[in-house]
Amino acid sequence: MKRNPSLATVRQRMAPGRLSGTGFLGDDERPLDEIIAADLAELDEAGLAPGQVADLLDELHRVADAGLEAPQPAFGGRAIAEVVEGMGRISCPFACGVRSHKAVVHVKAGSLDVRFTPLHAHLIREHGFFQGRGSEFRLEPRDVVALYVACKG
Repeated sequence: MKRNPSLATVRQRMAPGRLSGTGFLGDDERPLDEIIAADLAELDEAGLAPGQVADLLDELHRVADAGLEAPQPAFGGRAIAEVVEGMGRISCPFACGVRSHKAVVHVKAGSLDVRFTPLHAHLIREHGFFQGRGSEFRLEPRDVVALYVACKG
């Protein structure tokens, strides 16, 4: 398979210290298109589209934001969402012009404990990107699927 040369530039922007202190890839050395394809295949296997997952993350973020850094029930109490705001904004590493405010959303649903940033919804919806293995903010597709099931039933 021929590699998309623009993804090499994107990968450079994902390095630690460029847009984020810890970067977006962790210790994942796979080509970016392989990372994306593997994660999207896992999502597809579960019968979910990237937009569905992104919508869920956006909704959990909205609920958490309303709590002003206090835990909030979401989806009829199926989950508890809390946000910790950071200062500043972070740009999408795909250089599409999207900038998101810095925050961490923490969600508990039963035994599931997931954290993500507001940028995740965009990265998943528009780029199919969950971040690389070993990344500080990697979202495992199986965890997102479990969160979707826990919240949506």
